[in-house]
Amino acid sequence: MPLKSLVVIALRLFAIYLLVENLAELFIYLPTMISMVVEAVQLSPGAGSPSLFSVMLAPIGMLAVTVIFWFLASRLSSAITKGHDTQLTFTSLTREDLYRFAFVFLGLYFVLSSIYSILQTGYQFFAFDFPQPSDNPQKGRYLWPFLGHLFTLIAGFVCFFGAGNWTNKLISLESKTQVPPNP
Repeated sequence: MPLKSLVVIALRLFAIYLLVENLAELFIYLPTMISMVVEAVQLSPGAGSPSLFSVMLAPIGMLAVTVIFWFLASRLSSAITKGHDTQLTFTSLTREDLYRFAFVFLGLYFVLSSIYSILQTGYQFFAFDFPQPSDNPQKGRYLWPFLGHLFTLIAGFVCFFGAGNWTNKLISLESKTQVPPNP
């Protein structure tokens, strides 16, 4: 197996990690961002208040970088291994095995890293937020962080239990995009 293939697997694994983390951050900070824009508009309605787009520019930019990173993984791996793309010899390890391992590893990472946050924000939501009356302006303060960490947990289970399906899809996608060598 060429070293370039291992680098592509690592880069795509990192892109998936960035995607899940960015989406979870959007869940967590979206209400804060929206309230910042609303507060700025209420304080000075005509004085060049920030738009929601300008507040969300960084998270949207990171999502765009993640997508670009995914699609440029093959080119980046070629640049990284330029002049040193050796053939790695594994006795029976295939690209499919590596992808499966990567998805299982990423899924375990997401699940294990979000358990504490789920317990903490879940307790805060159900103990402090849930019993409050619906007209309380503080209601929902713990909902979005809880949903963000819940999203990470669900993404971990999807990666872990769907490793075989995701692996097959990625390998078929790679085989469609690869150009056959000239004879």
